[in-house]
Amino acid sequence: MINKLKLIGLDHYESKALSILLKEKVTLRELSKKSYIPFGKVYSVIKRLKELGLVNETNSRPKLVYVENASKVISKLIKEKQEKNKDIINHLREFATEIDKDKGRTTKFFQIGTTAHENRNIQLRTFNEAEEGVLQILNIHHKPKSNRENKTIWEKAIVNIIKRGVVLKAIYPKKTILPKVLQELNEKNPEKFQIKRFDTDFVRCDIIDGKKSLIKLVHQDPLQFGGILFIENENLADNLTKIFKEMWEQAD
Repeated sequence: MINKLKLIGLDHYESKALSILLKEKVTLRELSKKSYIPFGKVYSVIKRLKELGLVNETNSRPKLVYVENASKVISKLIKEKQEKNKDIINHLREFATEIDKDKGRTTKFFQIGTTAHENRNIQLRTFNEAEEGVLQILNIHHKPKSNRENKTIWEKAIVNIIKRGVVLKAIYPKKTILPKVLQELNEKNPEKFQIKRFDTDFVRCDIIDGKKSLIKLVHQDPLQFGGILFIENENLADNLTKIFKEMWEQAD
């Protein structure tokens, strides 16, 4: 447990102290004996754990130190670790992107498409790279009958990711008639390919594994194509996921 607590952000003494306090309520002297932390060091360790919002103290004499809820404390540590990791990951992505940009190379972390060919290939990244789940928002400008060549390719890709075990949740406009292959997929695998209906003019987008986002700039005229963006950024994916969940709750 001590090593695992160290991996999610605590130092050696903090990890030793918390591993005891997760299980029992003790005095500072008892904590020193049980954790083998020098008694003179225990005060600063507990002060730090209190600042982090991980432990509490009683008003009794002697004071008792305790964890009010073990799962909440661990959840807090995990969340903080994940946020730190996101910042590190995003910084590294930006760093690598700048290097590629300076050298005139493409970057996988931020891709722009402005032609039909690029649109097809970038859209396929959603289905090729998804490992766990995809959330899709298809707005009122979605027209499944237009550009059938590309859409047929994407529909086959959707079938393949469902076979791989990826869960796809899609919000379609209320009056959109699904292509036959997607109707059958929804009927045969409703737990993997979930569909709800909601009319929105929000940007057409996919959120892939909570890490990557595809944003497509579409128009009510299917011949008008603004472009497509593929961005690897957890913060953007988080924002879009929140919007998706709000729509999903309102959808039929």
